[in-house]
Amino acid sequence: MNNLLKIRTLTEKFFDGDTTPAEEQELYDFYQQDNIPEDLRPNRELFRDLAALTTLSPTRNAEEPVATVRSLEPRRRRWWAVAAAVAALLIVGGTALYHYQSENECVAYIYGERVTDREVVLGEMQKTMTAMTADGSDVVEEQLKALFGND
Repeated sequence: MNNLLKIRTLTEKFFDGDTTPAEEQELYDFYQQDNIPEDLRPNRELFRDLAALTTLSPTRNAEEPVATVRSLEPRRRRWWAVAAAVAALLIVGGTALYHYQSENECVAYIYGERVTDREVVLGEMQKTMTAMTADGSDVVEEQLKALFGND
């Protein structure tokens, strides 16, 4: 009877995470039995499975940790950090390249054709401005005032 009290206490300690490897081994040995009290039967499969895991290590000492679980979380975090850094680099590089190209490129559509020659674009713009103001009137200025509401 005293042994069952100890097993119940150790079981509670186990679920609280306070058992030593030797105490855990004692629980594994106890739960291998077939005649277990009704209140402890729900834990039997868990402890039998854990006991099977400990037998995978043939030279295990009772004072050594039962199992070493290696988390994959740091690897995933590292992979996501690398992926985020590469994505950020591509975005920044692409944006810089786009701005560099767009700042150094002059584009206009003249008579339905795309023209990128800076001299041709500026020449056509000058011809248009000269034609608009050839009669000496301030048509452009009046149109801008009308557009922005400055009468």
